[in-house]
Amino acid sequence: MNRRHFLMKSGAFTMAAAAPSFLTMRGLIGSAQAATIDQANFVMPARLPQVINVFLYGGASELAGNLTNIDQIEAASQNRYPDDLLKGINGDEGQITANGFWRDAGGAAMEDMLASGDMSVYRTINRLKDNTRAHRQSIFSSQKGTLNIDGSPGMGSTIAAVLHANRSLVDGSAQLAGKTLDDLVLPFVSLEGSSVAFAPDGDINLPLRLRGLSLNERFDNPYSRSDDYYSSELDAMVNQVENQVMRTRFSKVHGGFETRRRMEALIGNLQSAIEQPLPILPSANNGEPDTDADPDTGYLRYPENNRFSNRLKAAVTLAIENPDTLFISLGNGIGSWDDHDSSIDEYAPRMQQLMEALRAATKHIRYADSRWGGNRDTSNIIINVHGDFGRNVNLNNSMGWDHGNNQNLYTFGGHGVRGRSALGKIVGTTEVFGSANENRLYTRPTDDSYQAEPMAIAASTYHYFGVRNPTVLTSDELNNPLGDNALNESVPSVPLL
Repeated sequence: MNRRHFLMKSGAFTMAAAAPSFLTMRGLIGSAQAATIDQANFVMPARLPQVINVFLYGGASELAGNLTNIDQIEAASQNRYPDDLLKGINGDEGQITANGFWRDAGGAAMEDMLASGDMSVYRTINRLKDNTRAHRQSIFSSQKGTLNIDGSPGMGSTIAAVLHANRSLVDGSAQLAGKTLDDLVLPFVSLEGSSVAFAPDGDINLPLRLRGLSLNERFDNPYSRSDDYYSSELDAMVNQVENQVMRTRFSKVHGGFETRRRMEALIGNLQSAIEQPLPILPSANNGEPDTDADPDTGYLRYPENNRFSNRLKAAVTLAIENPDTLFISLGNGIGSWDDHDSSIDEYAPRMQQLMEALRAATKHIRYADSRWGGNRDTSNIIINVHGDFGRNVNLNNSMGWDHGNNQNLYTFGGHGVRGRSALGKIVGTTEVFGSANENRLYTRPTDDSYQAEPMAIAASTYHYFGVRNPTVLTSDELNNPLGDNALNESVPSVPLL
């Protein structure tokens, strides 16, 4: 069977449960959100996106993508940056690239993706509302991708609820190739932890079909007890379902997990797909093999030195092989970004691994049609990379960066959903602010710069999925009563250095 159709013909979960058409949003501290899903103005988009959301826990420093203020930073930092680390613009010896990236912290890969039109960088995602910079508050106000956490929905659960509430427009649409939501296979997936599909959902009243499933980078079957990776999780699921109350609610699950056989076939196909060779990359302009190609075969290859590469490869493979998958939540798999100490030594190689894997992913998406006979349009696949907050630019006495307001959003692909003008640019200019030789030294947007709140990233994702008033989905009656609009992706690029 053609790979393009194997997921379409393999059947779907049929775990539907009655649910109201609304979802009450909750803030971290327990305050009810001001809006419900029913208030979302939904218009079926011309094309549904497939979003891969990469959340960098701890808030990655903006410095990898923004060294434009380094002279001021060095002059005012509590502890000086190493003289040989961040000196020199351009040239192989210098660490500052033409667009102000940190070369050895993924800067060379970023320059490649910027030039190819695969990436944009927003340098002024600046938290002004509720700017506590505490981890958990910031995770919620950045709308991390996990399907839900502590009974409060992330982007995946919110999107699922919007689609479910508007089934009359969604089911049978051309955008779903005539399918209903219940027909979709793996529409919401997490690659960053345990499945939440069978957990009690509190106010998040969604059919099980839309509550998502956790997979790992090997696509091991979470419905197979023969797999040690998932056996304890499955036992926990079964124990919940065996409970009389849960049995009534999840009656379609209780009957011996009948979907297990379907999942085994589906997962087997995915595992076959991820083991097959990746697309062949064209040679560089000088005739040399592409940076990310195997020099002997020409096949694309992901970096092999970190788990994030494997997870990202799995996420992109799932999106390409299964157009039913609409949202994938992806933990980074490299380590924490909470760089309070020893930042220089640990941060740069971690960013290098991140960006080199993302460069491979953009090529995986761009050249995927070579494996499909030229008929797989992947221009709806979007990758967003962001964190819960930024970091200060002062080097503290532990040679680290403490929590700050300003961060970068790195966003890739998806021109078929958001237009080509959204890509290949740098948005936002910064200035250094704070007292010299004190710990609260950070960058902020200049007065004439474009800036946006972190929740604008979530608002943009909701807009891609057809929500014309994403402020109602990003509002919180205590901290953010007006919510946030989507990013303005028509803002032009700032001039080169």
